[in-house]
Amino acid sequence: MAQVRQKQKTQLATLQKDLQRLQKKLQAAHKKTGYEDLAHGVLALEIAEHTIEETLEHTGLGGEIEHQPDAKAYRQAKQWLNRIKDVKNQGNKFLRIHPSEDLATALKALAIAEGSLEEVAEHCE
Repeated sequence: MAQVRQKQKTQLATLQKDLQRLQKKLQAAHKKTGYEDLAHGVLALEIAEHTIEETLEHTGLGGEIEHQPDAKAYRQAKQWLNRIKDVKNQGNKFLRIHPSEDLATALKALAIAEGSLEEVAEHCE
């Protein structure tokens, strides 16, 4: 993987801190209001922060964990991945017939889970 220059690393670290601050603000607003969509925003910021961590790891800057081949973990990840794909496909069909913001949000989360499980499956081979 390409190495990220120091300037980019600093920018990513700053962005990560900004996301953490915003996440705390959204959490506080969620506690005050109880609005579930704010909780979704908190989760989205957690995912965004994680993507920065992953970027730093995969570019050699974050102390990436070495993966060991594990056939059992690979099979389990593939099973979960297949379930996620199935639920996502069913959800997309249902969404076309019955539009729902909450279902659309859930499907976005499933797409993220799908990508993560694909990564797990690749590392377990």
